[in-house]
Amino acid sequence: MENVFRLAWQAISKSAPPPSRVRGLEEMQFREFENLVYSNDAKTAAALVRSLYSGTAFILKGAFEAVWLRELKENTFLWGSTQRSDYHKMIDNCPDFRRFIGAEETKKYSMLHIKESHYFFPWNDDPLDIFSSVNKRWRVFKFLGGYEKTIYENNLPSDGIVDRLQIVRYPSGGGCLESHTDPLENQKVIIGAMMSQRGTDYSNGGFYFLDMKNNYVDCEPHLEVGDMVTAFPTLIHGVAPVDPHIPLEERSNQGRWFLGLYSNDSNYVPKRSTASSLGHKYPSPDLPLGQ
Repeated sequence: MENVFRLAWQAISKSAPPPSRVRGLEEMQFREFENLVYSNDAKTAAALVRSLYSGTAFILKGAFEAVWLRELKENTFLWGSTQRSDYHKMIDNCPDFRRFIGAEETKKYSMLHIKESHYFFPWNDDPLDIFSSVNKRWRVFKFLGGYEKTIYENNLPSDGIVDRLQIVRYPSGGGCLESHTDPLENQKVIIGAMMSQRGTDYSNGGFYFLDMKNNYVDCEPHLEVGDMVTAFPTLIHGVAPVDPHIPLEERSNQGRWFLGLYSNDSNYVPKRSTASSLGHKYPSPDLPLGQ
């Protein structure tokens, strides 16, 4: 069966340069979105692709059971408590690992980010039993991108492109990710699920886009645990500092938790596609806006 999204992306990429600003947020039930994608209807595909390529970000309600994600947050914290902060290149036999990047560590990178990341790869033993549930959702976005639903699922780093599941805690005390864009070579959309909620788990900060007038668009009022966000990767976005007024702790479960799905170039790829920092030009705002 021909994936009609592949043709839709090919056509629209010739019509205009990729978008950099969000045009608006559109809420939809995840199941409705899934049905639209899997209908594999040419007119539906063209409309969805046109909407994404014009800068619409979709907030997909109820993609996961909130209880399941909150349990996953606790299980990730417990798993992380058994792991020292470490780093491993994406090469064959790369293990799952935890990496904490604080105010000092981030100076080694080209992009400002303060976060605790837990990286999981499909060739390992899936210690938190998450890939089965996550892949059911991930396949929707892969098909949306014009790919086979299961592409990369069984890849090893030596194959060039691999799936990497990242559970991130932006810690209370200033966890953040400065304004940036993501690469579009391996996936046509950014994909993330909310594991915590502003107003319940933290008070300030969170996910934002930049609009056509260079105004910041605060996404958090629209987001609940279990929702997913998807948008074209070249839209400028970031995570504003989370509760910067309180002390930061490396080992804590406090902060903004996020499940990110990425198909990355492995470290066998000579010129890997990575995110591009724009924090110097568009500093992260204080959220909520106007507070």
